[in-house]
Amino acid sequence: MDPQLRDEHRQLLEKNQKQLLTYGTSGFREESKYLKFVGWRVGIFIGQMSKNTTLKLGVMITASHNKIIDNGFKIVPPKGGMLSIEEEQNIEIFYKSEEIVQSETQYDTGIVYVGRDTRPSSESLCQIVLDGIKEAGAIGINLGIVTTPQCAFLVYATNLGLVNQIESNQQFFVEYFCNIFLQLIKNPIKGTLVIDGAEGVGGIWIKYFQEKLANVLTIQRINYGDEPHLLNDGCGSEFVQKEKKLPKNFVYDPTYRYASLDGDADRLVYYYFEQNKLQIIEGDRFAILFAMYIKQQLQKKPDLKLSIGIIQTAYANSASTKYITENLGIYAKYAPTGVKYLHRVAHEFDIGIYFEANGHGAVIYKDHVLSQLKEFELFELELFLKLSNQAVGDAIINILMTEFLLNKLEITIQDWLLIYQDYPALSTKLYVKNKQIIKTNYEETTLIEPIDLKQKVDEIMSKYDKSYRTCIRPSGTENVVRIHSEGPQVEIVKEIDFRINEMLKSYMEI
Repeated sequence: MDPQLRDEHRQLLEKNQKQLLTYGTSGFREESKYLKFVGWRVGIFIGQMSKNTTLKLGVMITASHNKIIDNGFKIVPPKGGMLSIEEEQNIEIFYKSEEIVQSETQYDTGIVYVGRDTRPSSESLCQIVLDGIKEAGAIGINLGIVTTPQCAFLVYATNLGLVNQIESNQQFFVEYFCNIFLQLIKNPIKGTLVIDGAEGVGGIWIKYFQEKLANVLTIQRINYGDEPHLLNDGCGSEFVQKEKKLPKNFVYDPTYRYASLDGDADRLVYYYFEQNKLQIIEGDRFAILFAMYIKQQLQKKPDLKLSIGIIQTAYANSASTKYITENLGIYAKYAPTGVKYLHRVAHEFDIGIYFEANGHGAVIYKDHVLSQLKEFELFELELFLKLSNQAVGDAIINILMTEFLLNKLEITIQDWLLIYQDYPALSTKLYVKNKQIIKTNYEETTLIEPIDLKQKVDEIMSKYDKSYRTCIRPSGTENVVRIHSEGPQVEIVKEIDFRINEMLKSYMEI
């Protein structure tokens, strides 16, 4: 091992109290100064992996909504989406090994696309990954600055043969989805859509959609990436949703619609501001809006039998689950937090709709669905599903899907919010020394360990009726414990959140 990289490895171990990084929901993430060694190992691993397939693979360098000092690496498999559980275990074993063992591969070389966000550390980390790929005897192709969903889609599209030489045609991402959108939209959409780009890569790429769709959709950009050193600072979907505040540079107009992306453009929230009150459209409502339309279309052809499922997490508001099952008559299923879990479960259905509360989600479908829709002459629904990014949840593409539906169904954001009434909810996070001691059940709805901590939580919750709940889980992307509480009365929800946070601070010696 190179002496400098060995020192990086030592620093990383010290930073994590002798615990190595794990490949979590969003890949490897840490402060960027500790990631050179990790990037080199990721490059070698995926380089070797690419030499065992004729398909292209990818790596995205980003830390999404995290602080600008953080960064990370996420491997993109041939169909986009997520690594299998076995592949995640393999990369952890490879990363943790003291020395590299070059295994035999099926082919002499392979191809890996590498994309990055706008963080100051991303360019140098990208070069380290490319060096690792070269060390493994594979070819690394630098995509430059792209969104995470864009990187995943370009890998996916290249492997499907939708486009060749993607490195010289990154605009294909824009052209592909805009062409479908233009087939769906018959007349210009009224009003202006203001998109907050979190000072990240999404704000940069929105410009190309803005230009391509100018005749049918009026887009105004704010926080669009011209100040990358202020990434996620007072703007972006994470800020709006978690802080429940308007993004910087917000200008109120009652005729405007407002949306915010996160730092790498895979999360999305809509919102409006009325009578000095911010109303936020979170992930559950996207799932319901999409499902309403799909169900309406399928009801036109009762002989067409396609299964539909909505996948939710413990953060899903109980009122949304009730509406999905009782009003829409659609099956709702829980999965652990993290799109890799929701994405896998969504594949159990012919049409799977998954959204986390933070606005990260997608509509995915099985291979036979489009041909069946064509056979039953449901051409509009066929186009709508084609518009969904099948590689991974995509905030920009979900904006296009949302704008089509609001226009098609003739509803406003205010109407959308009134489809059902949420319970008041509060999501907070607590920075801790060791998040790994927190263990939950598979769906992350119930704390299991430590047992004495569970007893303390149960004791607090025993003072409230069963309509109130709280969920505690370790974050998959940050060294924090996340707390989510909800129930009928907002003041009691705030009280529960305060008591749980204070108890956790004492228990974890913060």
